[in-house]
Amino acid sequence: MRTPSRINSYFFQLVRLAVFAAIVALIRYQHVRFTARQAGVQEAALTLDVVRRLFPEAARLTGWDAAHGGRGVADAAGRTLGIVVQTSPPSDRVIGYSGPTNTLVGLDADDRILGIEVLHSGDTPEHVAQVIQDRRFMTALRGLTWDEAAQAKVDGVSGATLTSMSIAEGIRVRLGGSRPSHLFPQPLSLEEVRSIFPTAARLEPAAGQPAVLEVRDARGELLGSVARTSPAADREMGYQGPTDTLMVFDAQGLLMTFHARHSFDNQPYVGYLDDDDYFLSIFRGKSLAELAALDLQAEQVEGVSGATMTSQAVARGLVRAAGVLSTSPAPVRRSFSFAARDAGTVSVVALAVLMSFTRLRGYRGLRIAFQLLLVGYLGLLNGDLLSQALLVGWARSGVPWHLAPGLVLLTAAALVLPVVTRRQVYCHHVCPFGALQQLTRSRLPWRWHLSPRATQGLRALPGLLLLLVVLTAMLHVPLNLAGIEPFDAFVFWVAGTATLAVAAVGLLASLVVPMAYCRFGCPTGGMLEFLRFHGRSGRLGWRDGWAAALLIAALTIYLADITWPA
Repeated sequence: MRTPSRINSYFFQLVRLAVFAAIVALIRYQHVRFTARQAGVQEAALTLDVVRRLFPEAARLTGWDAAHGGRGVADAAGRTLGIVVQTSPPSDRVIGYSGPTNTLVGLDADDRILGIEVLHSGDTPEHVAQVIQDRRFMTALRGLTWDEAAQAKVDGVSGATLTSMSIAEGIRVRLGGSRPSHLFPQPLSLEEVRSIFPTAARLEPAAGQPAVLEVRDARGELLGSVARTSPAADREMGYQGPTDTLMVFDAQGLLMTFHARHSFDNQPYVGYLDDDDYFLSIFRGKSLAELAALDLQAEQVEGVSGATMTSQAVARGLVRAAGVLSTSPAPVRRSFSFAARDAGTVSVVALAVLMSFTRLRGYRGLRIAFQLLLVGYLGLLNGDLLSQALLVGWARSGVPWHLAPGLVLLTAAALVLPVVTRRQVYCHHVCPFGALQQLTRSRLPWRWHLSPRATQGLRALPGLLLLLVVLTAMLHVPLNLAGIEPFDAFVFWVAGTATLAVAAVGLLASLVVPMAYCRFGCPTGGMLEFLRFHGRSGRLGWRDGWAAALLIAALTIYLADITWPA
């Protein structure tokens, strides 16, 4: 038989990638249309039974208030008890593990938070339930004012980190606060301010501008105000990174001076800024609004000699931060955060690539040690795993690169490497459940030998599961996709019964049929194998038929605009 030409291989592979991209796009567009249609329904669905969890004496909800975008709560006598606001739709762009969350926030008549209630979430039910059951998280904002909660930092829930942190961020987005800086977490302190205002006795958030702190003496007299450029300027890169700059204003709100608080750039470059009076004079005497409107190019701000990149980054940071601080409520800017968890995930992927493309995989002891690392660290401790629930959530709502960059990079590697290297790196060298099957294979003295017909029939299972995934995603069927795969079982204290059952059956099956789940049960593995470039890419196969069926199903649902009945 003639070997397919390289041109045919490239052509068919491009078609496969286009089919995959089209299905993802259709899921996205259908979800956008669905959520737009449901926005009004979700708002109207707010009932007194839900509100009474926060206001036990609630008797009725008053009309919509444009001032805060919520509804008032009154008792039987007509006395105003407070207000309730929903985080959706402003927070819909905040994605957790697999989707956004709509949270109800209740504030009493004194503008202090009574509590929160999760109304609806696109995240997996087990993760959401874990968050709801965590009393520490659910009561963390209680007693804070609107402005205080907008700036509050809340610790995540173990086992549901992405879900809980997205809920906290969604509340900050809805209440007008900005995300806290992960690069410069040190807040402004009174001791720091006293180097400029020696008689300063306290710092108070400015009215309507909680990120700007008024400096007052012991008698309460206003001495001036201070603010910092982080987190608004955390993306302004200097020579080696961003700089957090302290801005000092007089009692009239005009900039007196500024200097670098903390910087990823090195001394002596940062110190050069304080010694250049001309550079300071460009900004001195301007209000926040004037700083925000400053055209650095027109002002020909070229930077400080010897520290050009650092000073230009500081200049851009001043203007950017002023633009955020001068607007009330302050718009949220997403700052990129790369935590230890992300570093661990990327390190595991890097080791997996090394194992895949070198002779290291031939050393049995090293291979077993790495498999144990995958199970113990990436599975049980870290939890950054690829799954259909995750991919559908991202297709619908967007990729949370700012919240989980390690997981995003892992996903990118899993999708791209099979296409450009012909190696199934994720399935063979990253997936903890695959590693667990490799560790347990051949541990029993007998095996099941499947007939060719049984093997052929079982190979259709991943395709059927992918069809279920597409139908669930497009029709918005209330099916927990985490339950069709075993990956959430590594977070066993959160995982649902279906997930644990799939994990148990898959692992037991692999004892008598080597790699049984990977070969016959994994929809994610089937998807990655479809994308892989290999020696048969120039021929159409049965996986191409499945992909065409999935695309036709998705396109039909989109054109017919069908959704699951409420």
